[in-house]
Amino acid sequence: MAYWLMKTNPELFSWEMLENGGKTRWDGVRNYQARNNLREMKPGDLAFMYHHGPEPGVVGIMKIVSESYDDPTSSEGNWSVVDVEPIKKFERPVSLDEIRYTPVICILPLVNQPKLSVMPVSQDQWDLMLKIGKTSI
Repeated sequence: MAYWLMKTNPELFSWEMLENGGKTRWDGVRNYQARNNLREMKPGDLAFMYHHGPEPGVVGIMKIVSESYDDPTSSEGNWSVVDVEPIKKFERPVSLDEIRYTPVICILPLVNQPKLSVMPVSQDQWDLMLKIGKTSI
């Protein structure tokens, strides 16, 4: 199993929308590195949902439930999507500042590649993020 972090604008797609909708296609990614990360995902992998915007932070845990496939929202280019479903909302969000200033998780691409919307997370980073967010699965 692999771990990931996936960014979203909560005004367009939030944790609450994911919970209400259940299984959802994660589409609209238009960055080659993020697209390649989507293509590496396997069913059963887990991902953090990260809200960016006015109150940036990790808000929940999602499960990858499909292999990657062609993005049906793309009229040109070679883009990919995966399907995700909600697993658990964080007991308390982990803020960008906490991520930025905490050893181990401060090296996530989230900190130094802010435009990257889909990125891998190591086992140590995953475990620490859960601990900070007072969440277990």
